Amino acid sequence: MSSTQDMESQHTKALLGITFASLLLVALKGSALLQYWQQTHHILLEFGSLPSASSYLPDTRLIKEWKRQWDNTQQYWSGIIDQSESRMLLAGQLLLLGDEALPEPELPVVVAPVCPKQEVITQACPEPVAPPKPVAYETPAAAMAETLTVASAQTSIAIDTVAANTTTESIDTPDESQPGEPLPEATPEAITAAQGPILLGANDRILLVGDSLMQGLAPHLITNLKRKYKVESMDLSKHSTGLTYPAFFDWPATVEDAFELEDYTVVIVFLGANDPWDMTIQGRYIRFGSEPWAAVYRERVARIINTAATHRARLVWLGVPPLGREDLLGKAPTLNAIYAEEASKMPLFARFVATDPTLTADGSSFTKFLELPERGSVMVRTDDGVHFTTQGHRLLANLTLTQFGAAPPAEKPVEDAANATDGTDTGNTATNNKITQR
Repeated sequence: MSSTQDMESQHTKALLGITFASLLLVALKGSALLQYWQQTHHILLEFGSLPSASSYLPDTRLIKEWKRQWDNTQQYWSGIIDQSESRMLLAGQLLLLGDEALPEPELPVVVAPVCPKQEVITQACPEPVAPPKPVAYETPAAAMAETLTVASAQTSIAIDTVAANTTTESIDTPDESQPGEPLPEATPEAITAAQGPILLGANDRILLVGDSLMQGLAPHLITNLKRKYKVESMDLSKHSTGLTYPAFFDWPATVEDAFELEDYTVVIVFLGANDPWDMTIQGRYIRFGSEPWAAVYRERVARIINTAATHRARLVWLGVPPLGREDLLGKAPTLNAIYAEEASKMPLFARFVATDPTLTADGSSFTKFLELPERGSVMVRTDDGVHFTTQGHRLLANLTLTQFGAAPPAEKPVEDAANATDGTDTGNTATNNKITQR
């Protein structure tokens, strides 16, 4: 008998352990699981990310909201209970005492209104004016012409009055919402200059935007940019993100918020691997690659590019390389065409960099192994057909770094020769000559 109880106890403990582990998995990886179901089964497309496990800790916003709702519920039911108790007490008193238990009615106190004193009108009433005598027109056409003349005169007076008021308001009240500084004109000379290397200096900052592909590329870019150009970088890359599901993660809004907090000279974007999926817009199912889908996706791409241009930042959009996964085959060119077209609309600020020539053997097909001149055949893509190996990240980093160059050093100020003292300016003059020669 005891052995049976022990087995039941062990089964209960195992069931509790499995339940706890499942709840913990959902709490920690709920957002990733939701993204997986969205991308693989195309369900829950409009559902946002699940709350993280930290949101359930004490004194967090979620816990405070639950406490507030619980307090409101308690107050509501306590009021109902108090009313029920008072009614039961009154009913018992009525059974024992009859009508004497009823409280004396309180008659409302009516205050007589006080009429205000009438002011004495000192202005004399105007003399009555006799109504105009009707005019006898010879024909109905003459009457109609007279009516149109009077109406046009009244209309012209009203228009003149509105114009005068508008002019007065524009003079008295200046327009506070002045438009921002317009973007520079994209002349052929300016476009040619913008197509050259993006010059970087020690005071520049770079913003990295992307999904898990950027997460693997970012460390190589940050290290090389810091070593070559002494620039700092901010990596905002986040796995399982893109532009198809803004309810899960909104990249255009994230880029706008980043510029509100800090200025950046360059934005490097590497998105798209998580985007070849259908969308639901206002309950309507939109297939990937269709015209409605492309219009929505294009607007989100343009929003990121316009944000960079508005803040006078250069933007480098890396194309999606060919994807080797079966459900993603042949979908990258659709995304790259949108990136290239939107970047071409802002030629002074944005540029599209195709990754196919660097990461494929024929320039267009998925390639897992590449023949490198110094290393022979190397593996550049992982078995999932999407991500890169370390060697693949290095190739991508080298391709990205070709878009930049070193800014010329700022000229150091030369000391004024008049400050030198006679007979003691030999050393200062030699130093100034060296600075000038630099």
